[in-house]
Amino acid sequence: MTYKCLISLILLGVFFGLDAQMTPEEAISSMKHGINLGNVLEAPYEGDWEQHAREAYFDMYVEAGFDLIRIPVRWDKHTGNTSPYRINETWMQRVEEVVGWGLERDLFVVLNSHHDNWIKEGYDNPVMRARFDSIWSQISIRFKDKPDKLIFEILNEPKGLSEAQNNEMHERVLGIIRRTNPTRNVIVQGNEWGGANELVAMEIPDDPYIIGSFHSYDPWPFGLEGSGSFGSSYDLQKLEEKFVMVRQWSDTSKIPVFLGEFACHTKADYNSRMNHYRAYVDFTQKYGFTPVTWDCGSGFQAMDRRALKWLPVKEVLMHSGPFAPRFTDLEIVQDTLISLHWRNGEMEADSFWLQRKSGNGDFQTLAVLGKATYNYTDSSARQNEDHYYRIIAAYPGDSIGHAHPQHIHLPAYVPLVRAYYLGYPHPVPGIIEAEDFDLGGEGLSYHELDTRNIAGAYRPDEAVDIYAVGQTAYHLGNMLPGEWAEYSIEVAEDGDYHLGVYCAAFSSGGRFSIQLGEQILEIDSVVGSGSLTGTLEQELFCSLKAG
Repeated sequence: MTYKCLISLILLGVFFGLDAQMTPEEAISSMKHGINLGNVLEAPYEGDWEQHAREAYFDMYVEAGFDLIRIPVRWDKHTGNTSPYRINETWMQRVEEVVGWGLERDLFVVLNSHHDNWIKEGYDNPVMRARFDSIWSQISIRFKDKPDKLIFEILNEPKGLSEAQNNEMHERVLGIIRRTNPTRNVIVQGNEWGGANELVAMEIPDDPYIIGSFHSYDPWPFGLEGSGSFGSSYDLQKLEEKFVMVRQWSDTSKIPVFLGEFACHTKADYNSRMNHYRAYVDFTQKYGFTPVTWDCGSGFQAMDRRALKWLPVKEVLMHSGPFAPRFTDLEIVQDTLISLHWRNGEMEADSFWLQRKSGNGDFQTLAVLGKATYNYTDSSARQNEDHYYRIIAAYPGDSIGHAHPQHIHLPAYVPLVRAYYLGYPHPVPGIIEAEDFDLGGEGLSYHELDTRNIAGAYRPDEAVDIYAVGQTAYHLGNMLPGEWAEYSIEVAEDGDYHLGVYCAAFSSGGRFSIQLGEQILEIDSVVGSGSLTGTLEQELFCSLKAG
């Protein structure tokens, strides 16, 4: 008998565990990639702002890897104005259908009251409050038997409510929800536009199934209007300060956090826009928040709903983060080449795929590169065209990480004309400063194996490495075998000349040559100076004709 009772208790425990409600912490840790179905059900009437919701969207969400869909809904146009304030059954069925598309695919779904501005503007009116309460009572009853992956959000961006009113509203409506949904997770949000400062100031209801939410399009006006730029160290610092504040609040209050909306307007500069999305993805992962991008079909867009096609920002949302690589520099060099530089994120990659999209085309793989490769020069990009680049890193275990894409325009090449740098040829006899080689560019007045002016102390737009020595002097550095620079000279008269070349080298043994017309003068072994800045004279002799 004792044995049978023990088995019954064990089985009871097993079934209890299987039926246990998901905690807010478990929900947040499971929701890694979220997206809004914006401008659809929260329009005055579906179809007013964007085309009607389609089940095909949800197939695309699943295929892309999204695990959470936030469905904004406006209720007032479909709800009676007198008690008992019934919601139109056709509308309730439509909302239930769209919610069902998500739940049937095992997605988390957030259902809310969105753009119901009447309650925000008339909250002091008890009739308005009764109507809003009735709406949530009907929603709660209708959806009470849905899976626990359905989450309620009481009111989006309670602009117009005071802090006290917002606190009271959440407490009261939560009580209504709990009559029929005692353990369903519910999202709460601070007043005004539901920002981070309002969340941390909010009085949180005493309830074990609460998730805190904030929205952020910062910095303003860049995020919401697309003006200006984003990506400086200061921009990132200020944004991260917000995330740190919310994380500290979350740790203190023991409330997990849901970033219900973030995005950048499509009018923004492309590179700044991608920097913006990448920053939000990085910080939500770093601080443990669920990110839910605002996607509304136009203006703020990750999916082209009409074409049923994802836009490049989707890869940033799904495959970037602190672990992923990032570009450090894209620049045009030698007039027709695009030089790209990147670095690893927190994880070291096994290899990299470099991809390019030109014009309105699709991304195509340009090169597959080894793990220790962090730069590439693209010599095949078409001139007078926009080019977009992204790096995909491969990690052990078949995982990948995307650098957010970056754009550069390669203008049509206008050939440079050979010219004297000083405006006249160097007089001989005289002193020729090494940094004053002729104008003309790569292959015409100089040749460099590295496309960057690493030092950049003089003539920074040209690829020759020029270093400062003291306040007024310069020298050419990092000279590699095969590199050269050319100088135009004006010889005063026929004669034999002494040529002193001043070189700096830690040790002896290097070689260089000087070509004067048909003459080639060589130093087979440079005498080391023991320094990279202190020079020793290397002597050569030649005969020159006037001219």
